[in-house]
Amino acid sequence: MRRKQDRSRCPKCAERVTPFAAGCAICGMDLDVRRWDTGPSVSQRAGSFVRALSSGPTVGRPRSGGSGLVLNCAVAGVLLSVVGALIAGVLSLVGAL
Repeated sequence: MRRKQDRSRCPKCAERVTPFAAGCAICGMDLDVRRWDTGPSVSQRAGSFVRALSSGPTVGRPRSGGSGLVLNCAVAGVLLSVVGALIAGVLSLVGAL
């Protein structure tokens, strides 16, 4: 059974190293994390690909939950028009002085 690599130890001499060390002070081994990282396995990449295909929009079926966007736009429109009227009123008063 393969042991998981400990990133706080040098993979060559097992001496403790800091997380920010570029190399081991004892044996000189390069500790660049990107070179140790093997990345996702083939099964993880395949699962990600399948999830990406299945989570797209459906064709021929209406999407549910679209009323939230309409409601948010309506509230934003009302609030922005009120703020615009207040700014216009203040500017008209300042211009009258």
